[in-house]
Amino acid sequence: MLEIIAKMHSADVIVLASPVYFYSIDAQLKAVIDRTVAQWMRLKNKEFYYIMTAADDSGTVMDCTLECMRGLAVCLSGSVEKGEIKTTSAFKQAYEMGKTV
Repeated sequence: MLEIIAKMHSADVIVLASPVYFYSIDAQLKAVIDRTVAQWMRLKNKEFYYIMTAADDSGTVMDCTLECMRGLAVCLSGSVEKGEIKTTSAFKQAYEMGKTV
């Protein structure tokens, strides 16, 4: 984990990836997220990309998985109020980037 944290500190972009297991992230990603709790004040100014796969194609199957991933990004961005991130330039940039994927 020390090696992973060091790489997270030096990275500009952090990609979180997980299959959807019972509507949530897998145990390995959960462990990584939990182990970053001591770093949340030091891991700043990171971009996040999310990759998820699921066998189910319903419209909501990935909602909980995405919220788990976003939870880490919100904690690391310092946002604490619901919806606060929506007014940032990073949110607008992510939205525009998403339209090109």
